[in-house]
Amino acid sequence: MVSDINHIIQRALKGDKNYQEILLKRLTPLIYKNIYTYYEPAHPLVEDLAQEGYMVILESLKDYKENFNAHYLHFIKIRLYYFYKNLSKENYKYSTTSIEDLKEKGRELKREDISLQERLIIKENRETLYKSLNKLSENERKILLFYYFQGLTMKEISLKLNLKYRTVINMKSLALKKLRDML
Repeated sequence: MVSDINHIIQRALKGDKNYQEILLKRLTPLIYKNIYTYYEPAHPLVEDLAQEGYMVILESLKDYKENFNAHYLHFIKIRLYYFYKNLSKENYKYSTTSIEDLKEKGRELKREDISLQERLIIKENRETLYKSLNKLSENERKILLFYYFQGLTMKEISLKLNLKYRTVINMKSLALKKLRDML
């Protein structure tokens, strides 16, 4: 497996468009992991942020030099991490009130602050998500719940469910694809 990804990376670095596309598909979970660190999965900008992540990866193929003394995967992991971190800081600067500000001041977000229409949309989105989650297999549902709601790592999930690490990663990717298709 490792030599396989190394081969893909080497071909992508040489400019092979097919291998660049394969690399983008392989790195999709890393992109979404970084996005979900700063944004909720239901956030309307998630897909746009993912596209920007793909652009960061493609640009990094041009910027990466083998004499960096770091493997490409480590290089791109750090680059994506800081890209999304800086992006979330920019968005934070321009937001008028954040939940963190409210917590610091000891105030709670009141129900009247959200319009009836917004509450109905949130409720409808939540119901749709729950229905879609229930259509997934039991293990797929558990993996998503453990990962996104309980914050467990893939390794912890694989141990908890008694599944191979790679199986957990593949099941998570497949479950997310199914959810996207259903939503």
